[in-house]
Amino acid sequence: MDPELIRLANDIANSIAEKIRGEDKIRLRKNVGIGADGTPTKLIDKVAEDIAIEKIQESSLPVNLLSEEIGFMDFGGIYTIILDPIDGTRNAIRGIPFYAVSVAVGKDRLKDTEYGIIINIPTGDTFFAEKGKGSYLNNQKIISPQNAPKKPLYSIMMNKNLPEFIFENHVRSLGAASLELSLVATGAIDCFVCAKEYLRVTDLAAGALILREAGGYVYNAEGEELDMDLDVTERTSVIASADERLIFEIINAIK
Repeated sequence: MDPELIRLANDIANSIAEKIRGEDKIRLRKNVGIGADGTPTKLIDKVAEDIAIEKIQESSLPVNLLSEEIGFMDFGGIYTIILDPIDGTRNAIRGIPFYAVSVAVGKDRLKDTEYGIIINIPTGDTFFAEKGKGSYLNNQKIISPQNAPKKPLYSIMMNKNLPEFIFENHVRSLGAASLELSLVATGAIDCFVCAKEYLRVTDLAAGALILREAGGYVYNAEGEELDMDLDVTERTSVIASADERLIFEIINAIK
């Protein structure tokens, strides 16, 4: 894709990470409104989103913006920046060092995503992928391990629909889907599970591309390869792993 679009996405992600890293998280806790997705907007999200809007407006590129807080901003582009300004807002404002900025570039649907970058803000670890060109962590190529161990490590979003056998294995609940998908790509996590329809395209666009480009798989709980419109009001379930067997064990158990 256009290298200028990739540069813009990287500039947005790095600028947000740098700004938020240096901010007083207690000050950023307060609610400042209701976002386009229907959930409260924290000041931390607004500060990050404003950076993205400013960067796009300063750019000569005709590119739209889709973000959790402001929704869709039409700048007349074919491509859209798909932004989760802070993924893991609760972690951030409580001082838990696991939250990220997620920026993707696509057209009309999740599967159209052509570029994604996710920065773990507290650590600076940077995951990125371009469609057809693989995935990288800190400029080192990622190749997902295809076979999970006998007792896999699951990262889950808790709900009553989870199959009981998951809890016979190793389980975490980390609170930042984009980073969790990225860690599945590296093999640090064997499977990410959100069995209820909860996650939005802004949570998933960059992380799904990073995992798929590393050789992994992303499905919904109905057993369909994950795809959805670029619409922050639409929500989906997600089951993701580099080992397809794990995915369908969970899907079959849920059904």
